[in-house]
Amino acid sequence: MSLLQVKNLKKIYTTRFGGNPVQALSNVSFSVEKGEYVAIMGESGSGKTTLLNLLASLDKPTNGEILLNGKNIVTINEKDISGFRRDNLGFVFQDFNLLDTFSVKDNIFLPLVLAGRPYNEMDEKLKPISRQLEISDILNKYPYEISGGQKQRTAIARALITNPKIILADEPTGSLDSRASDGVLKLFNEINDDGQTIIMVTHSVKAASHAKRVLFIKDGQLYHQLYKASMSNEDLYQKISDTLTMIATGGDRNE
Repeated sequence: MSLLQVKNLKKIYTTRFGGNPVQALSNVSFSVEKGEYVAIMGESGSGKTTLLNLLASLDKPTNGEILLNGKNIVTINEKDISGFRRDNLGFVFQDFNLLDTFSVKDNIFLPLVLAGRPYNEMDEKLKPISRQLEISDILNKYPYEISGGQKQRTAIARALITNPKIILADEPTGSLDSRASDGVLKLFNEINDDGQTIIMVTHSVKAASHAKRVLFIKDGQLYHQLYKASMSNEDLYQKISDTLTMIATGGDRNE
């Protein structure tokens, strides 16, 4: 059984003033295997952010199912949903979402603190992660004292420390310069090689070319997908660019 199964997902937004309903997603279905690294791409307004919010259980679909390890997360009630997210999902955002009044270490510890974990356990979990992400020397600094790349490494550490089933990343390189972006993408490849499942929404062709599969959303529907297989990053980059051009010009997708 796939780690994640998305079945016939539909999302319709209605305005409080009775305007025309907007269908953000229509009949989207796909699955993600354990250990996959999937990028989701599409033009602005295509529905990819809506899809990520539904996968993150930050919103509920109008219709459809989202099964994580066979459990339909759509049916989880409001009082249990925060705990579910904390125990199963890790989040990496474009703007880092770090607390400036917390040290780097305390920012990373936050989901474990909320889960009531003892300090010794948190500290043991942090050691190997901070070494891998090369942030051991900044753990006592504050977010305003470190670079954008270091902030994103801190956010990745915070996502990893709960040992999530899936990391959901929303434009993780969007606020970084090219050098810091390269470092984050290299890290994503490393943690994926270690078996971590990653789903990343991105506008960046370069970021998507590091993934093992790319899903394209157009007008709220799954338009096409590319598998990396034996392709190089450069070859996948070109395939992604060609597909995005096809989406923009209204061409037919390759079967």
